[in-house]
Amino acid sequence: MKITRPEDFGALLRDYRMKRGLSQANLAARLQTTQKWISHIENGKPTAHVGLVLRALNELGFSLVAGLEDTSPKRRTSKVKQSTIDDIVDG
Repeated sequence: MKITRPEDFGALLRDYRMKRGLSQANLAARLQTTQKWISHIENGKPTAHVGLVLRALNELGFSLVAGLEDTSPKRRTSKVKQSTIDDIVDG
């Protein structure tokens, strides 16, 4: 899934939460935050504490891979360099 808007991310988080049979309140308790915060994120709130977002993804067992496309004209196909959440967080 390509995420380009906060709403896309919220839908993804909601899907993973529901597949694990967790309510918003259950997930909030695990993250030591509020159900309201979970609701805001799932509804596409454009601002959020990145650390808490990463903890939510980790709690749901979500693996995040980031990549940069090589779109230079010399290449006929695009090449993607991938990184894991741990690579990004650890720098």
